[in-house]
Amino acid sequence: MFKGFRSLVMLAGVACLALSLAGCGMWTGNNKKTDNANYKVQNYKQDGMLGITSVNPNNPLNPTYHHYDDDSNLMKAVLAQLPGIQKTNIAINGTTVNVRITPVASLTAAQVEELRSQAQMALETNMPRYKIQVRMVR
Repeated sequence: MFKGFRSLVMLAGVACLALSLAGCGMWTGNNKKTDNANYKVQNYKQDGMLGITSVNPNNPLNPTYHHYDDDSNLMKAVLAQLPGIQKTNIAINGTTVNVRITPVASLTAAQVEELRSQAQMALETNMPRYKIQVRMVR
């Protein structure tokens, strides 16, 4: 009985070894080097950083690098083009921007809602990387 168990374990070990060698491609015959392989050589960008400026968005050498101050100044400039705004307050929290707008007191409720809609659309158009929430405060 003990001798049969040992041979069974050996047979299982040989089977596992054969399967692992077959899985690695040793028995498939595909180990030959092919001379007709086409390799595409890619060069780094000539940025002095070996191409890492295109993969790291927070690198100051990347042309898409922005500060929150730059973004909030752009948002204020966009909102300054809309008539009827008395005061703005912009709070950036990661990818979410909360904008509080105080409209001019002479605007009606319908005009205030139209102004909110215009501000929302203008900010979403100019700042697509943020989720913009515009609230009107009286």
